[in-house]
Amino acid sequence: MRKTVFTKWIVLVTAGILLLSCKKNHTIFFEDDDAPDLSVFTDRGNNIMTCYIDEEVFRTQDRITGGLFGHDYYELYLHKDNSAPDSDTLIITWNSNLQSTFNTVSLILSVKKDFSYNDFNSLEGKRMVLDGVNGYFMINGNYAEKGTGNIYFHKALMIYNDSTDRSRLSGIFEATLPSHKITRGRFDHTLSINGIAGFLQ
Repeated sequence: MRKTVFTKWIVLVTAGILLLSCKKNHTIFFEDDDAPDLSVFTDRGNNIMTCYIDEEVFRTQDRITGGLFGHDYYELYLHKDNSAPDSDTLIITWNSNLQSTFNTVSLILSVKKDFSYNDFNSLEGKRMVLDGVNGYFMINGNYAEKGTGNIYFHKALMIYNDSTDRSRLSGIFEATLPSHKITRGRFDHTLSINGIAGFLQ
């Protein structure tokens, strides 16, 4: 009898550890038939950004969460720098899957002071020309090379304190830097306001 109880306890503990250690991949990749190794443009919350940089494929790392001993990985970091006295800076950084020469691609946008969740939502449906001053692209955190170009926000919806996948960010972009050229960029993400990804202070 005692052995049976002990065996059941071991089985329950093992099952609990296995459940806690399960990781979940939130990234979905569908290849674009017209752009080899790039994802198709979607607005489904596939949690991926792909583009060509000098004709080399840049793909973000998969969004992986969960696991007892692991650590969560996000393809996208979004934050705001409010240190300037008269404006804020919105920074969106995409992290590569490390199979690329390039580690990160960042979008830097000058926005109004006290830029908020509602202001973020106003980007939806907007096409912006980036002149290198009020907005620019950057590769590998190199501020010495600011890329001009354009970006179209198909979806820019952030629902404050929303724990579902309804908060979205998707669109397309291209940019020219002094030493590099970004072409056929497309992105599609869910934004978790209370988590690390998509956190806007």
